[in-house]
Amino acid sequence: MNKYRPNAKYEQLNALADNELDARDRDTLLAQLDHDEELRSELCDIRRVKDLLQYAYPEEETLEPPRSGNTAFLARAAAALVLILSGFVGGWMLSPEDAGPGSGFRLADVNADAMKMVLYLGDSDPRKFSKALKTAENLLQRYEKNGAEVYVVTSAGGVDMLRTATSSVAADISVLKDRYASLHFVACNNTLFNLKKKGQPIQLVDEAEVAPSAVSFVIEHLKKGWTYMAI
Repeated sequence: MNKYRPNAKYEQLNALADNELDARDRDTLLAQLDHDEELRSELCDIRRVKDLLQYAYPEEETLEPPRSGNTAFLARAAAALVLILSGFVGGWMLSPEDAGPGSGFRLADVNADAMKMVLYLGDSDPRKFSKALKTAENLLQRYEKNGAEVYVVTSAGGVDMLRTATSSVAADISVLKDRYASLHFVACNNTLFNLKKKGQPIQLVDEAEVAPSAVSFVIEHLKKGWTYMAI
């Protein structure tokens, strides 16, 4: 499990950005934002990052093999991240189309010596559940011997992939997790909290972990140079 633990106020800002605060907490936080310029700036950064993660950074038609050091993602993604995150540096960010047949993204283009991938899922779409698992499996098949590690991170509707009451791929998750110790599944606690308040079941598959916020989890891994892909 990720060791990153944002403070309570940062978690609240992420929950606000995810539209997962109840009316009372939202009104209280909005009142604080009216009088706290630093807090407003932090919320603005979070929302910008959320937009970035939702749409991903469009890659060129063909990806070049990574160059030494951080040069590759400085040329593609870091400029955007620096502007948006005020100094954060991340890995490549790939849109779902980049991983499809005939696309510019190929497994051979990934740096096998540092294959660290975050797959993000925010939709309750069984087809995307299957696509996320297939993408993770392909990456691990190719790069597991090189220390590959993959996190499938879910929030909003994507958490349905990991809820026992709604998952259509629970058995597949179990099989893949048994096969690959370096494959991890993460559910956003903000989403789970919101579901619980609505009286919906929040029991997760045994293989799932919980992070305080999906957005902060992804940001922390981007800062460490992980690759990001939205499913």
